[in-house]
Amino acid sequence: MNVEVQDLRVLRAVADAGSLAGAARALGVSQAGVTRRVQHLERATGLVVLRRDHRGARLTAAGRLLLLCADDLLPRIDRLLAAGRHGDPADPSARRLRIGTVPTPVLPLVAAHARALLPRADVELCPLLDAHREPAADLRDADPGTALPGLFRVHRLDLAVVRHSAPDGPLPDLFASAVLAEEDMLIGTAAGHRLAGQPALTLHDLDGEVCVLPAGRRHADLRRHFTAAVRDAGVHVEVRRASDETEAAALACAVRGVLPAYPLPAPAAGVAYTPLTDAGTRHRLLLVWPPYSRAADWAPALADRVREAYRGGRAD
Repeated sequence: MNVEVQDLRVLRAVADAGSLAGAARALGVSQAGVTRRVQHLERATGLVVLRRDHRGARLTAAGRLLLLCADDLLPRIDRLLAAGRHGDPADPSARRLRIGTVPTPVLPLVAAHARALLPRADVELCPLLDAHREPAADLRDADPGTALPGLFRVHRLDLAVVRHSAPDGPLPDLFASAVLAEEDMLIGTAAGHRLAGQPALTLHDLDGEVCVLPAGRRHADLRRHFTAAVRDAGVHVEVRRASDETEAAALACAVRGVLPAYPLPAPAAGVAYTPLTDAGTRHRLLLVWPPYSRAADWAPALADRVREAYRGGRAD
């Protein structure tokens, strides 16, 4: 007995809906049909993939592992079926190219060099957090490595530009990656602050300071990275939260605190930014793609071009 493609589609639908009834509605089939597919999948694999209780249906550990494989396989099958229906285009660049992004100065170079490599492609930049439509909210709060499979699936991404630092751990084996740049975290200070005007700072310069961090999922990476860095460095700071970047800047000025930020912070009147030079506050900008996708043919060349252009621009 073999696993069938529709078995995997049903597994994904159950994971999305959280119940067999919800999956049946989403797929336009009967609940009995969904149940039969799940049973077929379990017999074919010899695994228990679902646990059912009063709250619905939940994937087991084996089911989650199988779902990761399904999320990698199903898009390839869909592309294969689409090519069979419409014919394989003579020019592989004549299609939409979706790039997931985080805010970073490197994005214009990524877009420009992607268009140069694939001149007929319609390049679309897709903010990974602001536009995330995944029903499971915990995915949006997860670290980049954990969230990547879901982000690629939800957005139907070809590749992504992500920010990666030591606290994030390794990327999943499902993805290949290349370094685009390494950047320093920044510290914003108002005029008159004791640290204002310094060419560079270290974490130990922040000892005893009030550090204001913006709330929201968009800044989850910054909060995780900064708090891990100060903890590992043995630096004692008072962390306060603000609802957004504007309120964070205002609060930092009001309490004569400092404002940790990644490059490209929102402009704030009277606040100047200085780089932190500690190894623990550096992060890498990675270009990430599924290793067996069509992007694998040209993503390494794109990363090389962007990396060289970014280095050249900073050298100037």
